[in-house]
Amino acid sequence: MTVKFFPLFFKNDCGMTPTGVQIIYVLVPITIALFSGVGQKLAAAGFGRVQTIMLCKVFGVSALLSMVYLIKFRSRWEVIVPIYLFRTGIMNSTYPLEESILMDYVPKQRRARWKSLESIAQFGWCGSAALGGYLADKYDYGFTFGITACIQGSALFVWAFLLPIIPRVEQKVESTEPRADKGTINGPVDEDTGTNLKEPLLEPGP
Repeated sequence: MTVKFFPLFFKNDCGMTPTGVQIIYVLVPITIALFSGVGQKLAAAGFGRVQTIMLCKVFGVSALLSMVYLIKFRSRWEVIVPIYLFRTGIMNSTYPLEESILMDYVPKQRRARWKSLESIAQFGWCGSAALGGYLADKYDYGFTFGITACIQGSALFVWAFLLPIIPRVEQKVESTEPRADKGTINGPVDEDTGTNLKEPLLEPGP
């Protein structure tokens, strides 16, 4: 709802130059990459993928709400910009975890169907931007940011349904292929030293 209007907010309300606004959007993908690495490590450490996603969303929504609260300091970009970078980085860092859940729990024949829903989501994203523009014109950017935070926060209830389905610690799948004995691959093994014998102890019979 508000993503498309952040550049206008920085330029018109925060008084930043176009160059300064573009510098922000150079830093955004770097921030996302950093938070993505942290999130994947946290999930792999046993915290859980869904739990990590929800935690990132909570931090992201909280950061957006803090921007609403600190909107009175919008003339000081050094206050608003770091919060925006943190919010955007941590909110968009969960995409790899979301894709991994999709690949693990959706059958192959249905993955294309779910991926096609992204186009519908993009359409809704553009439609929400139109609504956000209307609200920004009628009220202000702070009001629109607050509405966006509420909508994003409500998505946590949807993610909560996955908590009992997806375990925190994923079980490692052991290989079902039979393992060959050392002796069958590298020749006879000395039982005392565990090393391979260059020659068999007994010569084969005639």
